[in-house]
Amino acid sequence: MSYDPALHHRKSIRLKGHDYAGGGVYFVTLCAHRELVAATGGKPFGALGAGARQGATGGATQVSPVRGVIEERIRITAEKCPQMSWGEWVIMPDHFHALIRMEKGALGLGDVIGGFKAAVSREWNRVRGRGEACLAPCLAAPAPRIWHRNYYEMIVRSDEAERKIAEYIRMNPWRCVQELGGGLRGIGNPALWSGDKLGVLCSRNAPKLGRLPEADVYMGGWHSPKEKEILEWLLKNGRRVIACPAWGIEDSAFAPGVRNALEENRMLILEMRDVSGNLAAAEARNRFVIQQADSLFTPHVTRGGMLERLLKEPSKANAS
Repeated sequence: MSYDPALHHRKSIRLKGHDYAGGGVYFVTLCAHRELVAATGGKPFGALGAGARQGATGGATQVSPVRGVIEERIRITAEKCPQMSWGEWVIMPDHFHALIRMEKGALGLGDVIGGFKAAVSREWNRVRGRGEACLAPCLAAPAPRIWHRNYYEMIVRSDEAERKIAEYIRMNPWRCVQELGGGLRGIGNPALWSGDKLGVLCSRNAPKLGRLPEADVYMGGWHSPKEKEILEWLLKNGRRVIACPAWGIEDSAFAPGVRNALEENRMLILEMRDVSGNLAAAEARNRFVIQQADSLFTPHVTRGGMLERLLKEPSKANAS
């Protein structure tokens, strides 16, 4: 399409008369190409269990190489630009939100953002140039650029406004229901799936438990009374948790302690296909945990019960 000034004229989004080198706090949004930022590489979900939402047979992956590049440049930008500091920030599939505090100096906000975007793009081109196998989804993406042109900023004029914006940024990931591949949906931090997952399953009427094993990520349906007790302890003590409840995502996000865990990016809630919460849904959820966890912690299993029967299925033989 040829240039049309009526269509392609780009108006400045900078506030006229404002000194962007004079310091201040800014809420910045950079729009990105979803095809690149949402593309992933790393450890896959793998074959889905019977309780998952069924879809394509190939499992999705969790850790986006583009996200990794952006995170690294966030750190480097703060080191190279001492007159600026990052506040809350979040990388979403098609945009990047951040609070930026600028001290008065030679650099303006536009200098920092322009340098940051360019550095991310240069580093990503180097990563693409190495052509690792795990980057195949990204290398095949049709969009050659990470960022859209320009960026959006809002001047933050009070401490209260900064607090509210910081809360909005923290809540951004878990407000967004993500399609995680293979028909699976979730809210929270999908990178937790790349961790070493300890599946926690416990029958009802369990006696008092001893010490909980240490794990990178704890995974479970968290439905029986003892499982709920364990989950409460995990959330209170800042542990990383994957929840696979036998009901929908929306009904899980506001349970006690869950909101803080989601805001702190230490929780992932996966939606099962059957969200009715009945016995069949509970069985499907437990089977999913057994099949997808890297190891299991089963402190109490009722003889002849559903959990014992599921553990005897040939799909898993490492129960503890």
